[in-house]
Formats: sequence, structure tokens, C-alpha cells
Amino acid sequence: MNTIQRIIEIPLFELQTEKARNVDISISSCCCICGNKIKEGAKFKQVQLLTNGNIVSTDQDIENSQGFFPVGSECLKKLVIQFSF
Repeated sequence: MNTIQRIIEIPLFELQTEKARNVDISISSCCCICGNKIKEGAKFKQVQLLTNGNIVSTDQDIENSQGFFPVGSECLKKLVIQFSF
């Protein structure tokens, strides 16, 4: 029996700090939620960001994905639903 997976989207903008909103997360190695630099070798998870600015609760290949972006361990706690992989 197969289970149905519900994919949830939430706007990344609603979670981001002002600092993160002013950083180009596509070229920096910072947390996409708070904008703080992720130290080399530090453990982090990633979220999948869509072209509409939402993050999604799946690590599967999804239409309009911009790819995966890092989230630091403290900001990971803000994600109630499993958005990070």
C-alpha cells in the first residue's frame, strides 16, 4: 500500500531576518534564514527553494526548483514541519 505525501510550501521571506533578505544566498555560504555565515565544516541542513520564493517540504525533484540552500542548526529549529534534508 502506498502512502500519500503532502507537500507543504511556505514563503521563505516570512522566516528570513532582514540580514538574510539582503544577502545573495545563491552565491554565499550563509544560512538562507538568518544570513549568518556557516562555518566551514559545520553541520547544516538544506531547504529546497522554488522560483516563487517558497520552500517546500520535500527533497524530491520538483518543478520550478532553484535547488537546495543551507540552513544553520539554530534556524533549523524554526522549521516546525520537516523542510530540511
